[in-house]
Amino acid sequence: MKKIVAMSLLAGSFAFAQSGLMGGADGLNQKTANTLGQGGFAIGTGGQVSFDAWSLTRGGQFAKGGKASSFHDASGSLTANINFAAGVTDFMDIGLALPLYYDHANARNVNGIGEGDMWKASRGDLELWAKAKLPLDEVTDGIFNAAIAAQFYFPTGDKAVGVRPRHAWFLHAKGGETHPYGLRNMAFGGELILTLDLQKVGAPIRFNGNVGFVGTVTKGSNTLVYGGGINILPTDWMDIFVEANGEFRVEEGYYPRDPGYDPFTLTPGFRFHLPANIDIALGLDVGIRSFSKGWDWEDEMHSAELYQVYYTDKNGKKVEYGYTPTPRFAGTAALTWRFGNVRGADEDNDGVANNIDQCAGTPAGAVVDANGCPLDADNDGVFDGIDQCAETPAGAVVDAAGCPVDSDNDGVADGIDQCAETPAGVVADAAGCPVDSDRDGVADYLDKCPNTASGAPIDANGCPIDSDRDGVADYLDQCPNTQSGIAVDGKGCPVDSDNDGVADYLDKCPSTPAGLPVNADGCSPDGDKDGVVDALDKCPNTPAGVSVDEVGCPVDSDKDGVADHLDKCPNTLVGVAVDKNGCPNKNQDLDKLKKGIQFRTGSAKLTASSNKTLNNIAKLLKKLPAVNLEVQGHTDDTGKEEKNKKISEQRAQAVVKYLVKKGISSDRLRAVGYGSDKPIADNKTKKGRKLNRRVELVPFEK
Repeated sequence: MKKIVAMSLLAGSFAFAQSGLMGGADGLNQKTANTLGQGGFAIGTGGQVSFDAWSLTRGGQFAKGGKASSFHDASGSLTANINFAAGVTDFMDIGLALPLYYDHANARNVNGIGEGDMWKASRGDLELWAKAKLPLDEVTDGIFNAAIAAQFYFPTGDKAVGVRPRHAWFLHAKGGETHPYGLRNMAFGGELILTLDLQKVGAPIRFNGNVGFVGTVTKGSNTLVYGGGINILPTDWMDIFVEANGEFRVEEGYYPRDPGYDPFTLTPGFRFHLPANIDIALGLDVGIRSFSKGWDWEDEMHSAELYQVYYTDKNGKKVEYGYTPTPRFAGTAALTWRFGNVRGADEDNDGVANNIDQCAGTPAGAVVDANGCPLDADNDGVFDGIDQCAETPAGAVVDAAGCPVDSDNDGVADGIDQCAETPAGVVADAAGCPVDSDRDGVADYLDKCPNTASGAPIDANGCPIDSDRDGVADYLDQCPNTQSGIAVDGKGCPVDSDNDGVADYLDKCPSTPAGLPVNADGCSPDGDKDGVVDALDKCPNTPAGVSVDEVGCPVDSDKDGVADHLDKCPNTLVGVAVDKNGCPNKNQDLDKLKKGIQFRTGSAKLTASSNKTLNNIAKLLKKLPAVNLEVQGHTDDTGKEEKNKKISEQRAQAVVKYLVKKGISSDRLRAVGYGSDKPIADNKTKKGRKLNRRVELVPFEK
């Protein structure tokens, strides 16, 4: 136990044999496509330590000289290395690694076996390697890199000592002796290594992956090697990583092929970046067999007989046991120091190594280009990655976070703002000046006339000047000196509703028809003063007081050719010949004929004297076939109105019946009784009542 603790302290927190093998700066067992750079060097050491008898042999069992025994539970193993790498050119590194192994083979004292040479610290096979980075930086801006590597393993490992074979290619392909610390002959390998660095685009993540092949010259097993890791970089002094590494024999030999029986390890851990380019990494190796074989003895020993390895120790005794590829759990750590012109050293932690960083001292968080210089996409003086407003317009003044300063809070950044003191709440244009929608020189928030036409003279309120205050701005006013209070049209001129050339406020005849001549008062002359102007008057000399029609001629209501003011019989039927006084003969004058229609007292029966009158009316209607008559019966107001209505209608019907009998078509006649509704005289006098008892003959049109 003292020995294994001492070796652990010697290795410190040092990594597995692959750690730092090619000058990488990620995780414990990861390989990176990046190189050290010309003149860069790296030296490191590391180790993996386990305290578990099952990390030595299957189930901790073994046989020596044909006698079975087992290891104490406190047994364990240590796998360490020392490694060195140098940058030959910017794209090529070379290096070497010498493994140091120790198996704490603390056997139980059974059958007098003892530990023998199994309990021993010694060296492994020396590895020389070379790595060349592919020229992808220009294409991918350093985000993606690839490299190829070659390894050469020289048989410097101590023979006939140790317990657990450290690599799958140590297994003898044909069932011969397998030596835990190395081959008896030379081996070689080739590898492809890939790195994806998302720090270049602002994400604190880096991926590494590798796949390769190790071939042996005459003995051992040809083996595929592979690995990869995810590195999260939350700060510049610590990384968090999870990585996986494995080996898989690619040929069927003495031992069956099965991924569960070849090395495969998952390793979570932390890597700390200390001053002077010193890194310390700590992790926990978890073998896949921890999942597939667990803690169960039967599972652990399942198929153990198919994986029996042996060798002859220095005392000539055959040591035989079940092959176990890795410890189930092991603490692992690494210490690496990079010095010289080291590409991997990155003092400003910008992801670009010192030897190619053209802008040392880049602020933390800034995104840089392939040369290590901070990017400033919007040219505002605040670097991308720090800039919280990555699309600042050109010329804008920004704060420390890279966001535009807007002193007057108008939405336009200082530096671009041409009106830096815009009042609060005022809408500004793209130049930061208060909006002036009509471009009259008065901003909208002050402009009381925000839609002023272009070019119009304005006052201090932004309104077009209206000198005569008629509501029409001067630039539109064709009558700029209109008197106050006068209504004007859209052109600013006094309204002339009838367009006679005399404004309404002067026009005494504001509705003169279009085209008529007018005088200074806006009126057209009317010489005979009959209401029809001379220009339209067809009878320009009508006597004063005579009613005229629309053309200025005396009215002739019955159209008999004699004007009403001269017509002594104004109700003559059309077509009846009249004398110079406008009267027809008595037998064709309805006003005279109707007076001859008489009824018996209190009755609707016609008197005999009425017959002659009715006969003359019938003759007249036959002579004038276009004339239709409404026979109206009227009474005075004596008696009940209901009775008056009835008798008046009966009398009108009696007249119609008589005329029909005389050959007049009934559709030319109609009878209406009005009772006392339409008196023509005073019913209070006997004479008046007599006049009201009458029959009216009124022409009508259908």
